[in-house]
Amino acid sequence: MDNLITTGEFAKLASTTKRTIIYYDQKGVLKPAFVNNSQYRFYQERQILDYQRILLLSTLGVSLEEMKKYLKIKGKLDKLFDDKKELIAKEIRLLEFNLKNVTKFNDNLKSNGTMVNPAVKVLPPFPVYYIEKIGSYAKIGQYCEELSRMFEDKGTDFTTLAIFEEQGYRPKKSRIKIGVLATKGMRVKDEFEDIVKFMEFNPGKVLTYTHNGPGNLLSLFWKELEKYCKLNKLKVRKDVPDFEIYRTVSSDSTKQFFEIYLPIE
Repeated sequence: MDNLITTGEFAKLASTTKRTIIYYDQKGVLKPAFVNNSQYRFYQERQILDYQRILLLSTLGVSLEEMKKYLKIKGKLDKLFDDKKELIAKEIRLLEFNLKNVTKFNDNLKSNGTMVNPAVKVLPPFPVYYIEKIGSYAKIGQYCEELSRMFEDKGTDFTTLAIFEEQGYRPKKSRIKIGVLATKGMRVKDEFEDIVKFMEFNPGKVLTYTHNGPGNLLSLFWKELEKYCKLNKLKVRKDVPDFEIYRTVSSDSTKQFFEIYLPIE
């Protein structure tokens, strides 16, 4: 007992609180060296180093279950640090990406009253293979994968798109042509020749914006594009459907690029 310290003394020496020390005991990551009949906890002074290891691991985002595992192999944390280094670097890249977008959106709002800074283009006709669907926006990715499986040969590039047959925001049920930009060498599987159709799509003059980020934000930017048209007195065409092209789809949202197109007069 002479070499042991109370929970209160431990907390003072470790610059923390008794509640924190008791919490880590209850979670099984910092057990006292001795508990007397009155249920008072006592610790060895060297356990302050264990607490500091716990503090370090918590700042790295290590869970309590992971702590239990790694505290059993004191001094052998190189694998954990390698993993956390990679995770922290990823989080930094995401923060930098979000900062870049926040800055861009704010600059756009100040310059034109919307989060987007679109461009006016005149697009020539382009060939498209497509299937027809009636469903929710949330299923577009699933529909694109379904279309992909219908091809024997996907050609030199397989870039999908969605053409919305009805104007307006219809997230639950929308008539959509799920398509792919036709390229040399593409061939539809024999069993799907009656399902996959072909056309020359001629959108003409459009207002377009490229979104770099999560695909589930596209509807928001569509609304911003419509707002831009109203603020700048651009008339939306009713005879040509809106469409979006999925240039780059990735599990990493920072690497995704989507183009949205609003036909205008």
